Amino acid sequence: MKILLIDDDDNFVSSLVLEFQDRSIDVVGFSRFSDIPQNLILDSTHAIVDLRLKGENGLNILVELRELNPAMKMVMLTGFGTISTAVEAMRLGAINYLSKPVSFDVLLHTLQNAQSDEVALSESEMTLAEKEREYIEYVLVKCDGNISKAAKILGLHRQSLQRMLKKYPFHRGE
Repeated sequence: MKILLIDDDDNFVSSLVLEFQDRSIDVVGFSRFSDIPQNLILDSTHAIVDLRLKGENGLNILVELRELNPAMKMVMLTGFGTISTAVEAMRLGAINYLSKPVSFDVLLHTLQNAQSDEVALSESEMTLAEKEREYIEYVLVKCDGNISKAAKILGLHRQSLQRMLKKYPFHRGE
């Protein structure tokens, strides 16, 4: 396993690199995709990519990695997860989408059990209320935050949707 780590948090990168190296796993960390030599991308078997990077978008990086190395298994990490970005990351070739903070053991397990044709979103661990919240958030994003339009799509009255929104702490952002 040869891992390429792309995250703009230098402390996070340093910490993960040490964890992988302690287990004799070859890993190289970068804070910018544009700094990575092409031969390193071609030689890597796995990539861990942060969604939000300074001046770069992790989803665009997934596309570039897939074009350069179609066999690479990619994991998207984010502290700003939404169902819409998770779906998009998976569509672009990520084998998993993990929210920070993530334990090193979960990340390692994900990489070790990576199957290119397997989607592992760990939705089975979500409660019904969490799935409901994620779907409502997805619809709201698609409606650009228009509550009336989202309520119509969801088959709810606008007031009912507003009550539900008060009940759930939503993430606002990618």
